[in-house]
Amino acid sequence: MREYEYSFEVKELKPYIDYCLTNGYIFKSDSSQKRILYRNENKTLARITYDKINGKTTKKLDFKDDKLSNEDLIVRRETLPIEFENDEAILSILEFLNYKEDNFLIRERLEYEKDGVKFELDSYIYPRKTYVVAIEGDRNLVDGVYKLVKEFEKNNK
Repeated sequence: MREYEYSFEVKELKPYIDYCLTNGYIFKSDSSQKRILYRNENKTLARITYDKINGKTTKKLDFKDDKLSNEDLIVRRETLPIEFENDEAILSILEFLNYKEDNFLIRERLEYEKDGVKFELDSYIYPRKTYVVAIEGDRNLVDGVYKLVKEFEKNNK
């Protein structure tokens, strides 16, 4: 699978929540996430995500290309997430595949979706307080939405 995503840091999330609501995006979830990142010399990331929605925690493992960029647009390979119960088994698999723990983060995430375009509005709590907006989905749709959001930002400064 390929991930096609625009991701950028913002000063606050409220304008983007308003943008989603005004433009017919449907609220999908409000979650608390704890994520542990693992890196491998083959330039891939493994991620264990503890996702708490409505009091229920799920545990997921996924992998993606380890591409760091200062650009808003990120295109990279990624796997579908695998839900798991046994932490010990997952950690032994990561160790076997030579993944080393690298980073840890805590965030609150709001998700909105419309016509195959997903907004992920993140409030990072740890390792530093920051806000990030991500717009992902099909390339043809996401490019257009990103342009509209950038126009929205210009008009609402």
